[in-house]
Amino acid sequence: MNVGQEAKLPLVASDTDSVKRGAVAALGINYRDLGEQTGRMVVRILKGDKPGDIKPETSTKVELFVNPGAAEKQGVKLSDALIKSAAQVVK
Repeated sequence: MNVGQEAKLPLVASDTDSVKRGAVAALGINYRDLGEQTGRMVVRILKGDKPGDIKPETSTKVELFVNPGAAEKQGVKLSDALIKSAAQVVK
């Protein structure tokens, strides 16, 4: 995170926890939704489906987390529209 601040380069991550540590933004999966999706697959197995017959799935929902304070320190300003569209704004 310090490298981005020192170089005035915005750090964008895929790990939403990085936003709390100083990344400008992250677009990451919603782990609750992923857990529910996984649970539905487990139910299918428990009901008799063979695991090898179940098609692989990926997370279908991603969320945007932003940190306007970190953005300012890294030399960028986030638009109001981007901030409003975020699932979480870190202060």
